[in-house]
Amino acid sequence: MKKFLLSMMVFVAALSFNACSDSNANQETVNPQSKEVALKEFGRTVPTGLDKEDGKYKVSFILSAQPYEIKDTKENEAYISMISQAVKNESPVHIFLKANSNEIAKVEKATAEDVRFFKSTLTKEERGTTDRLTSVIPNLATLNSLFTQIKNQSCGTSTASSPCITFRYPVDGCYARAHKMRQILNNAGYECEKQFVYGNLRASTGTCCVSWVYHVAILVSFKNASGVVEKRIIDPSLNSTGPITDTAWRAACTNSTCGSTSVSSFANTAGNVYYRSPSGSLLYDNNLVNTNCTLTAFSALSGCSAPVPSTAHCGF
Repeated sequence: MKKFLLSMMVFVAALSFNACSDSNANQETVNPQSKEVALKEFGRTVPTGLDKEDGKYKVSFILSAQPYEIKDTKENEAYISMISQAVKNESPVHIFLKANSNEIAKVEKATAEDVRFFKSTLTKEERGTTDRLTSVIPNLATLNSLFTQIKNQSCGTSTASSPCITFRYPVDGCYARAHKMRQILNNAGYECEKQFVYGNLRASTGTCCVSWVYHVAILVSFKNASGVVEKRIIDPSLNSTGPITDTAWRAACTNSTCGSTSVSSFANTAGNVYYRSPSGSLLYDNNLVNTNCTLTAFSALSGCSAPVPSTAHCGF
């Protein structure tokens, strides 16, 4: 009996330690190599791009549309090498940022369990869409009505349900906004596609500028007055007046008044794709767990404030 009680005490102590570790996962820590640098855990994630420019490297990660950077210094050589290898292998690394910035200060290898998890989530295969849904909206009036329904779910409006859609915070979370917009279409009986655009992207909200490594929104089909099927992008974070052509949408993603900008590629996917990497790997969020968690994390934010709060707790 004493042995059993002792075992239970050890088990409970271990649980308490893990709970404390988890609760502090996103707190600032101190870099063991430099007592002067405060670090914040970004999380275990897969880097999808590493591009050198102006004495530093720009790094992109799955899901996050924000560009991150790491200085090209001798002290960072091992970290840069780890990121480069992870990009090639589509495998995760453990990232720490300098506090209150998008600068990578420390990189650690991910555990074997982390690698298995991310390998199981990333796929090159398209999963089937819902056949019961109509793929073409019957007319422009219905399209505009659906746009209004979507826009009315914006955070800060009295018509929004919970979680609201974070159109007023375009800095990040486009993947979650697009998935929530698709859910509204699906509930109305319609299916859509999505368009992903990649590059050195900059967009204006009218009052401030944001920088992205990619952006995504829903792409819908509808019949015009002549009965011809056309396609439009719905993205109130960039255009709050109505649906626009994908050409106009990509132009809004490359607003030169916000700085140098370019598109490296773009691609259409099925509507159920949550995220598409530049190499074509796909993530899905069919139960909207990550979608709702991300929208909730950003729901109180507006404007172009950065750095972005961590969403590592949201599952990917």
